[in-house]
Amino acid sequence: MTIGEYHYLESGLINVWLQGIEILNCECGEKIISIPQILELHQLIAEFLLEQENQLSGREIRFLRKHMGLKAQDFARKLGVNKSTVSRWEHDKDRPSESIDRLIRLFYATQMSLLQKAEDLIKKRFQYINPEQAEPAISVPVEMLKKICSSAVI
Repeated sequence: MTIGEYHYLESGLINVWLQGIEILNCECGEKIISIPQILELHQLIAEFLLEQENQLSGREIRFLRKHMGLKAQDFARKLGVNKSTVSRWEHDKDRPSESIDRLIRLFYATQMSLLQKAEDLIKKRFQYINPEQAEPAISVPVEMLKKICSSAVI
């Protein structure tokens, strides 16, 4: 077993790297990754997305929607758009306006009971991201998850 960095594509995002992850190299050539606290990891990734300066990409919108446990149709209805609009956003065929980008972030923050995040978002300025720009990398130290989980109230 080694400790290393892992490109976490299972999130549906192409820019998430886990640092300090346990990697077991099987004799068959496969790598077995031990990812602790996946729900907390997804919550942490979502918080990074909410705080980023750039407008949300299609993959990021899909990640937030799925993390809330909403089907595209339900998500669309709550945002006041139709399902095909959400599909176009998620497949990067269209971009939501800056106002809708803010709405998605605020909706996520309130649905997930992140009221301080929602307040911070209201104060924050959002920028347009060029669709040709690469999505910024998100590096998540696994140690951060352990601290979050050890301080969680049950």
